Amino acid sequence: MEENNQPLVDALARYRSMKQLRRSRAFLEHHDVLRDLFNRPRTYLDKSATPRLGSFLRVAAWNIECGKSFDGIVHSLNSDPVLRFADLILLSEVDDGMARSGNRSVAAELGRAIGAHAIYGIEYLELHGQGGGGDSANTAALHGNAILTRRPFSSPRLIRLPRCERNFESAQKRLGGRLGLVIEVVMDTDPGTVKLLAATTHLDVVNAPRCRQKQMRSLLDYLDSASKGPAILGGDLNTHTFSRGSRIQSLRNLARLLLNPEGVTRSLLSPHQFEPVLQDLGLFEFDLQGFNDELHTCRVDDSQLLQSSDLPGPLKELVRRRFGARARSLDFRLDWLAGRQVRPLKQGEMVDAGSGARSISPTTIARLEYKGLPVSDHSPIVADVAVTTENRPRIGASPSAYSNDRLEVSATRW
Repeated sequence: MEENNQPLVDALARYRSMKQLRRSRAFLEHHDVLRDLFNRPRTYLDKSATPRLGSFLRVAAWNIECGKSFDGIVHSLNSDPVLRFADLILLSEVDDGMARSGNRSVAAELGRAIGAHAIYGIEYLELHGQGGGGDSANTAALHGNAILTRRPFSSPRLIRLPRCERNFESAQKRLGGRLGLVIEVVMDTDPGTVKLLAATTHLDVVNAPRCRQKQMRSLLDYLDSASKGPAILGGDLNTHTFSRGSRIQSLRNLARLLLNPEGVTRSLLSPHQFEPVLQDLGLFEFDLQGFNDELHTCRVDDSQLLQSSDLPGPLKELVRRRFGARARSLDFRLDWLAGRQVRPLKQGEMVDAGSGARSISPTTIARLEYKGLPVSDHSPIVADVAVTTENRPRIGASPSAYSNDRLEVSATRW
């Protein structure tokens, strides 16, 4: 039966601020439903799930733009010569019951379409754009992140992250916040079994790099407490190097683009200096080197970036005159993979015994299209890793099952 959260949306969307909402009778009446919605990962098992590689693990991370091009995503994951061997897929921007993506349960349907288990974590209950009826109406009205895996897994859990945006008061009105979705992947190796901690996240695009750092630090703290062993972390970290959300920040961004365009271009592909979130990974023994190439994963016109910002009218006109006829593309490296106690492989370093597939160096798969149209506004990234019994935890162990107490979400998070 199709999930329909529209009565819940109608009850909550009428309030203008989170302060009003939390004081309302509607919030009290629906609190238990919301707590379950934002705390409990959803799992969709597939009995046919069989790893396509046995000798090493291919990991992909991909922002799929809500799943709008569902058929294109399925085609890519099943037919692309690189992606079709990915047995662990970390997804950002995944809809469930949104009209813009055909009201599909995108994670569940993707899992069935490619023969993989699907684990889904809800970031937001979408409170905007629910009207209109018929095909234009949302149903479940959910948005989040997902992990697809053809290998056995255990202990799915959600880690709520600090807020950087005032989502409820924004034009894209939504209730919730960013999260980390975590599972343990069971890796059969010779001579034993290893559990690999796998996590995905999507950090906020608005606010400052320091706030994204707080979000990532929260997730890294959790991962460090959960296991000291092998781990993979990936997702859309929104490392665009700009601070966004206020008029002052927009003016600073404008000055930076006008005064130092070459420097901006370089920093967008190598944002480590401007994005402390990437620096913090090393503090928790996560490595970026060997898991990523140097290509962009998202492209935006500079005129589009500036005109969508909170600039005064006269400055917006200046932007239109300055960039309108000469708009150039800004190439961003927003999506990343990082590993801890796993070895990234290079081109041809290993050959899978069953399929004959050779390992590849980390790669960004650019310009994926389906029937002449882009599959997503982001490119998927891929890395091959070797996981062996030598990667067993040094100390501690991952929890065998997630704890409701551990996952409790404070009202300040949503």
